[in-house]
Amino acid sequence: MQEWIAALGWVEIKPLEQLMAQGGFIMQGLLLVAVLQAWLIIHRWMTWPQLTRHTAQEAHQALLQRHADHLHALIQLEKGLPLLKGLLMVTPLLGLTGSVTGMMLVFDGLSLGAASDPRLLASGIARAILPTFASMAVMLVGMFFLSFWQRRVKRQLQAL
Repeated sequence: MQEWIAALGWVEIKPLEQLMAQGGFIMQGLLLVAVLQAWLIIHRWMTWPQLTRHTAQEAHQALLQRHADHLHALIQLEKGLPLLKGLLMVTPLLGLTGSVTGMMLVFDGLSLGAASDPRLLASGIARAILPTFASMAVMLVGMFFLSFWQRRVKRQLQAL
């Protein structure tokens, strides 16, 4: 994972590498979800003016053809939002999975006698909590933009 990030030529990837290493393998899945979510948000932002212009023309014709055109306009305006909703549903589950696997590692370390070292125990607990925190951060950003776009779609349809 770190190799392709380094191949992009980013200079400051050490904090990201450390965060990914601390959070375990689930963090790679969360990074993938975050990148996909960011792509959907940026794509939506860039195509919104074209969608509204195209949808306004379709709405004018919808006065003639009514229901079918209105549904087509709705589908065009909501394009990509179901995928964003699905990503938002998966994100907390990925964080929870990371926390459970991290806690399993902590308990495994405890069973092997690592309880005498509180620093090792604390780092294991931090590793278990990190995926949950990261998933909540990704989910909050996604929820904000999902509700933002849903409101814009609703306003656009009311205007038509």
